[in-house]
Parts: sequence; structure tokens; C-alpha cells
Amino acid sequence: MGLSIHGLRVYLCILESGSLSAAGRELGMTQPAVSNHLHTLEERFGVALLTRGRPLQATPAGECLAEHARRVLEGVSALEMEMACHTAPHGALVVGASSTPGELLMPGLVTGFSANYPDVTLELRVYDTDEAIAALLGRQIEAAVVGHEVEDPRLVGKTVGHDVLVLVVAASDSLAGTEISSEDLTDQPFVLRERGSGTRQAAEEGLSLVGVKPRVAMELGSNAAVAGAVAAGAGIGVVPLRTVGNHGGVRQVGVRGLSFSRPFVLLTERGRRLSPAAEAFAAICAGEETS
Repeated sequence: MGLSIHGLRVYLCILESGSLSAAGRELGMTQPAVSNHLHTLEERFGVALLTRGRPLQATPAGECLAEHARRVLEGVSALEMEMACHTAPHGALVVGASSTPGELLMPGLVTGFSANYPDVTLELRVYDTDEAIAALLGRQIEAAVVGHEVEDPRLVGKTVGHDVLVLVVAASDSLAGTEISSEDLTDQPFVLRERGSGTRQAAEEGLSLVGVKPRVAMELGSNAAVAGAVAAGAGIGVVPLRTVGNHGGVRQVGVRGLSFSRPFVLLTERGRRLSPAAEAFAAICAGEETS
């Protein structure tokens, strides 16, 4: 009597859930069907695999089978992934982005990807940078685009674009459209993105290079919110240049010696084999030829 991959899955589910009925509910099977898989395995090996108490527990032979079953199923999963690499991208793909590339870069990339790969259902999840990295390492997503380079040996980063940040004030402010020195920023109230944001990190790093430690009066969760608060007179903001064109209530301020530029970086997990869909997405992000 041959072994069934599905039977091994059922057996492990019984162990994890503690009963035949619970395993049946989790697998969408009737209890008699679950019991048949268990009996088939016990007849195949000629041993009892589970104690008949509550909850069900593995006998020594059952523990041995469980250990090997897990390795077999891991091998099957690896085989399925390997074989998928020989097929055209299809199925579901979940990727992430921090808020600024999610707002400014990803709409065009997602549109281009979907046009090239209509058989892939793409879901984009937007986080702050720290959350995007956590989601990637937690394998909730296969790739993430964030607004700065990340020093983490568990990750691989590839620059896929650049963003320019600018200082802005309310359009009615006397500083609007002028060029000032960094000393003029001393004690000025700043409206910045929240901590954990790539925009916030780039802003603080750029200001630090000209000797400015911003006095943060307000922290907000999006570039649009920062621009809105600045337009209302809350202080000086740092936003992507592309945001300025979308908000008539703010204008740029030049600061001698100050320039902000930061990369958009595609992150993947080091050593993790990407699905064909994720590989295709990475190629689109990098502007590489696709087929």
C-alpha cells in the first residue's frame, strides 16, 4: 500500500489540532474521512500511531512518522517552488512599500506589472519602513520598496529609483520662494513625518549635514498631511518634490548647502527563493527587460 502525501498532511493536522473532529474542521473533511487516513497509515506500518486519549498524542512510532512527514512535506513544498520556476508567472503575489514610494513610485510600477502579467493577482500593502521590513522578514510579503538603504544582513537591497526632498513653507509665508542659510532654521518649528518613515530619516540626516537639529512641532503620517499642516501655518515641512506640485498651499524654500536625495530600494530576503511572479516584479522595478 503506497503512502499518500495528503494522508501525511492529515496525520500532522490531527497531531496539531488534538482530535479527529478538529482536524476535519480545519481541513474541510468529515471525521470519518480523517479517521480513514489515520487507519490507512496504521495499517501500512502495522503500528498504533496515536494514543486514544484526549487530546490525541503520538506514540513513539507516531513521533517518528511525524518527524519524517514534516521533512517529506517540506521537500514537496520545495519541489513545487522549483517546478513553478519553469512556468509563466501566475497566481497571487503580495508585495509591500513604505508610504512615500507607495504613493509616488508604485502606482506606475503596479500598472506596468499588471499589463505585462495579467495572470498574476497583485496585492500592494503600504506600511511605514520599519513595518515593511518586519512584514518581509515575517514572510507576509515577498518584496518591499522602501525610501532608504537598509543595513541588515538578512536582506538584499537594490536601488530602483531616486526621490528628491525639499523644504516647504506656507505659500503666504515670507520665506516662500527665497534662499536662506541653515542658521535661519534655528528654533523654527518643523512638521515632519512620523518616526520609522524613510522620509523622516532622510530629512533628519540631510538637516544634520548642515548643522540643523530640527525642533519638531508636529509628526504626521503622510506627505499630504505634512503639506496640509504646513499650508495652514504649522511650520516648515520636508516633503518629496513631487508632492509640492500636488499642493498649491505650499512653496519651496532653498537653503544654501542643503540638498536632499534618497534612493527607493527594492528589498528581498537573503537566501529566499522568490516565486516567478516576484522575480518578474523585481525585474519591472529595476527596469529590466521582461519576457
